[in-house]
Amino acid sequence: MAERQSDLAIYLIAVFILGIITGSFLNVCIYRIPAKKSIIFPPSSCPKCKKIIKWYDNIPLLSYMILGGKCRHCHKTIAITYPIVEILTGIIFIIFFLKFGLEKIYFYYIIVSSYMIILALIDINRKIVPDGIVVLLLLTGFLFGIYGLRQDVTIFDGVIGALTGGLIIYFLNFFSNGKIGEGDIKLMTALGFLCGTKDIIYIIFLAFIIGAVVSLIMLALKKYGRKDEIAFVPFIAIAFMAKGLLF
Repeated sequence: MAERQSDLAIYLIAVFILGIITGSFLNVCIYRIPAKKSIIFPPSSCPKCKKIIKWYDNIPLLSYMILGGKCRHCHKTIAITYPIVEILTGIIFIIFFLKFGLEKIYFYYIIVSSYMIILALIDINRKIVPDGIVVLLLLTGFLFGIYGLRQDVTIFDGVIGALTGGLIIYFLNFFSNGKIGEGDIKLMTALGFLCGTKDIIYIIFLAFIIGAVVSLIMLALKKYGRKDEIAFVPFIAIAFMAKGLLF
């Protein structure tokens, strides 16, 4: 029994480390993709003083804590969102591991969740859904179909799911006078292809329930007004992960 618990602890640590390393890469994507910069070159640099960040100052989570959340060179504060994304990704990797183990479906959920984290943060920061990421998400769906990461979603069901997700959000966009963005239509089309018809309906339903609850709380706290725009992709991301864990 003690040996099993020890093995589980080792797995959880390894999964968490994989998660925060992935989260560090997601941070690069979140910052550079909307700015139309390469996610590979040049190396990471401080957004304030533009100094190149050395590898020992770029270790996920650890470097942030050692440096006290400040740049080594200019001592300006590093945005707290960087470690938050890393920790969040690590936690998500652990939660799905505890749910599925190292089965194929686990890799399906952590890969798609990584896409959703990138899209959610870009939507929060910029109120856009980059077409390039949506296309990659769609291509990922084809690869999943080839390698069987979602054996319960056939190509036919994926196509129907894409049409279902895209059309539902399209009509909501039309009847809401554009309050639901066109980027959300494209995202739901790609996600519908990945998830299939049944799951995309669940995800849309959950996203609107979560969005409504959060919006009411924000209104009650006077964090934003009735006419203010609110990013919808974070609710889609939460709904996707909740669907995988709860249903």
